[in-house]
Amino acid sequence: MKLYYTPNSPYARICRIVADAHGLTNDLELVRVPLRDTTSTLIPLSTMGRVPVLTDGDLVLSEGRHICAYLDEKAGVAPKVATYGDWPAVAREAEALAFLDAVTVWTRELRRSEDERSPFLLQVEEEQVVRMIAHFDNILKAPAGSPALTYENLCIAVAMSSLDFYELAANWRSGYPSLAAWVGAYEAMPIIQDSVPTAAAMNLFTR
Repeated sequence: MKLYYTPNSPYARICRIVADAHGLTNDLELVRVPLRDTTSTLIPLSTMGRVPVLTDGDLVLSEGRHICAYLDEKAGVAPKVATYGDWPAVAREAEALAFLDAVTVWTRELRRSEDERSPFLLQVEEEQVVRMIAHFDNILKAPAGSPALTYENLCIAVAMSSLDFYELAANWRSGYPSLAAWVGAYEAMPIIQDSVPTAAAMNLFTR
């Protein structure tokens, strides 16, 4: 199997964490690709050219949630993604993914040069993210044991990590102690620490 990724992609990061948790690291070749490059080796595999993309023989998967479900199947373990039929779980997972999407749009806009940023978009995404942080603070409690590496929980944990990396939602930990304790349980895990974003891998966006 090959996973096409960029180091700071939160969606690819979730896939890497799940593969590691399943003991599939040695079965998964990581292929780093550039973003927004029409000559990328990723384009023939996925016309959109977005990461992550997983290939296994002739199979090409280009959606993080589906990749994680496939990794669950390859490892022969209980699904870490919500299964259709368990609609409350599906709803929670969709909410967590929407939060990650909002954080990602916010950080992408900030990676543009200042004169190209949309003040309206920055305001909208900040408002969405702050509302969701307050919501998660109300419903999430620090786990009593080892945190569950579900797709839903990883979307939230990775999103909060992105906020910290880009220094957004300043001082959220002091304002939202329940969420801070919940996130702290994930941050303490070596499997999470191994894939944190780095300044060296940051991609700046122009037009």
